[in-house]
Amino acid sequence: MKKIDIITKAMTSGGAERVIAQLANYFAEQNVSCRIVTTDKREVMYPLDEKVKVVAIGKKSDNKAIDRVLRYKKIRSVIQENKPDVVLTMPEDTGIYAILALIGTGIPVYVSERNNPWVMPNVKITRFLRKLAYPFAKGIIFQTEMAKLFFSEHIQKKGVVLQNPVDATRIPEPYTGERKKVFAAVGRLEPQKNFPMLIKAFSEFHKEEKDYQLIIYGEGKERTNLEKLIKQLNLEGSVSLPGRNKDVLNAINDSAAFILSSDYEGMPNALIEAMCMGMPVISTDCPSGGPRELIRNGENGLLIDVNDVEGMKKAMKQLVIGRGETLGKNAYLTGKKLTDPYIFEEWKNVLFRV
Repeated sequence: MKKIDIITKAMTSGGAERVIAQLANYFAEQNVSCRIVTTDKREVMYPLDEKVKVVAIGKKSDNKAIDRVLRYKKIRSVIQENKPDVVLTMPEDTGIYAILALIGTGIPVYVSERNNPWVMPNVKITRFLRKLAYPFAKGIIFQTEMAKLFFSEHIQKKGVVLQNPVDATRIPEPYTGERKKVFAAVGRLEPQKNFPMLIKAFSEFHKEEKDYQLIIYGEGKERTNLEKLIKQLNLEGSVSLPGRNKDVLNAINDSAAFILSSDYEGMPNALIEAMCMGMPVISTDCPSGGPRELIRNGENGLLIDVNDVEGMKKAMKQLVIGRGETLGKNAYLTGKKLTDPYIFEEWKNVLFRV
C-alpha cells in the first residue's frame, strides 16, 4: 500500500485546510494510507474519512524559536517512523520548515504554494529560508502560472500548476428560489482579505439600497477593527460577523452574491465553491491571478480593481439591476469544470510520479 503524510499547521478553517481534507479523503478512497501531521493541536474543522489519521505535535517550549525547532525535530522523527512514499506540505511557511526538517531522510517532499509569493511569507527570515529550502524539495505545486513565474528557472523546472481539487459531493445544488438581499463573504478576518474596503463599499451601496445586508463569515485578529468600522459607519444592523460556520456553503447558497475583496490570493477556494453553486460572484482582480483565471468579467462574474471602493459599489449595483441570474448560471458552468474528479487524479499522479 502506498503511503503519504501531509504536513500542515492545523486543520482549522481555511483554503489550504479544505484542500488537505479533500485530498486526504480521496487518498483514503484510493486505498492510499494517509496521515495528516499538524504542528498545532487545534480542532479539526473538516470531515475526514475514518481511515485518515491526524497526528498533532503541539507546543514544545514557551520560547517561540526553540518551540519551532523542537516541533520540526519531532515532525522529522514522526515522518521517519512512518516511512511514507512521499510528503506533501502546505501552506508555504509550514512547507519551508518541513523541507528543512526532512533534509537527509531520503523522503521526497512536495510543497504547495497557496498564496502570492511576492507578498507571502511576509517575514524576512522566512523568505530567506524559502530560498534555502525550495531547492531541496522534490517539487513545487503552484495554483497559478503567475505565481510560478516569481521563482528562479531552477525552481520553475521543479514546478507544476494544478487546480484546487473540489469534492462535488459536498457542494450544495444551485439555489433556485428568490435570492435573499444579502451579500456574503467568507475568509479569515485578516488584512489580506481587505474587508474594510468591502464594508466601506457596502456602506455607500447601502445608502441607496437600505434593505440589503452584508454577512462576513470567518474569524481572525481584525475582528475588533472591523467591529469598530461597522459601528463608525452606523451599519450595526446591516453588517454582521457571525464567525466560523462549519456548513458555510449552505449558509450562503441563497445569498444575492458571493464577494471576494482580497488584496492578494492564490486560487481562492471560497470563490471556486461559490461558482460551483451557481452564485453570482464579485472579486478583486488580485495577484497572483487566481480570480482572473476563473472569471471572465461581465460574463460569469464581475472583476474589480484591488482596493477599489467605488468599483465594488458599482459591481453591487449591477447585480441589483438584474444581472445576477445570468452571471450565476455562467458561473455554474465554469464551476462544473472545476469539480472534475480527474483533478484529484492529477494530484495523485504528480505526487507519486505516475
